[in-house]
Amino acid sequence: MNNIYSKLLFTLVVWMAVLSCGRHGEEVDIHRLDLEISHGVVPEDSVMYKAAEKLFEICGYGPVYFLSVCDYADKSSIREHRDAVEREFADMSRERKSLGELFGRMRRDLPGAEIPRVFTVISPYTQSVFVADSAVYLGLNHYLGTAYPPYEPFPEYVRRLKVRDRIPVDIAEAIIRTSYPFKSGGDYPQVLARMAYEGAVAEAVMRMADVDEQESLGYNDEDYSWLNDNEHEIWDAIVSRQMLFNTDRDMIRSLVGVGPSTNVISASSPGRAGRYAGHRLVVSYLKANPSVSLESLLSPGFYENPSLLSSAKYNP
Repeated sequence: MNNIYSKLLFTLVVWMAVLSCGRHGEEVDIHRLDLEISHGVVPEDSVMYKAAEKLFEICGYGPVYFLSVCDYADKSSIREHRDAVEREFADMSRERKSLGELFGRMRRDLPGAEIPRVFTVISPYTQSVFVADSAVYLGLNHYLGTAYPPYEPFPEYVRRLKVRDRIPVDIAEAIIRTSYPFKSGGDYPQVLARMAYEGAVAEAVMRMADVDEQESLGYNDEDYSWLNDNEHEIWDAIVSRQMLFNTDRDMIRSLVGVGPSTNVISASSPGRAGRYAGHRLVVSYLKANPSVSLESLLSPGFYENPSLLSSAKYNP
């Protein structure tokens, strides 16, 4: 009898695991809004129409009607990329699958994150992904590959991010930053708090998008090797130059903002080195405090904790 019970229990556990994997691996519906409005077509479907309304509101295009949609479709910044987008993204099955896995992990490990509907667009702006009203807008013209001719004027540190494999990474980061925004208890947050928050976001992106540190932070091999080889020097520069408790917004931007280098550390340091140092700090903290949840890392209780440094025991 015990043997029969054990077999039944084992079968039940296996089926629960299979069903769980199926839920986490469901494909996501990707609504191809770009295929309609970039051709001057006003969406008939109510979901697509509302998404177009929000997009036009954000971009300042006015109400959605025939003439406004035609005007949008006739913009040179839209026409320039339309054919390339439709060729490259004729089949988005890989994105439906990868986003299904991403959203499954979020439901499990970040219950406070709102899972949005996904709408594709051709975006005239530099921002490739943005979230608004339970929708994520994905600018497919930002993912046409490093060799795409219109990207030639961009510096290498920008072009390297304009590849299709970045889509789940960028969507994960956009949702995480929207659902768990940086919140400071005062008007002048310290460098340490912002670095720790950026490190927590990088850790969350790694886990949700199932990528490594290099992919999460967006470095090429050369820059990532430099950061690893100089981890001690980066931290020493931040500490010795008394940056950690500084509240200067320009200093924070120079450490974590997009750029060719992080000059406050050194001219040869890759851009956003403060995000790398912040993630290294988070990794050290998790080694010392392994039971901390991902949501806790994304809260002010972590990144604004006065005892963060002593708790992290970071010593590169």
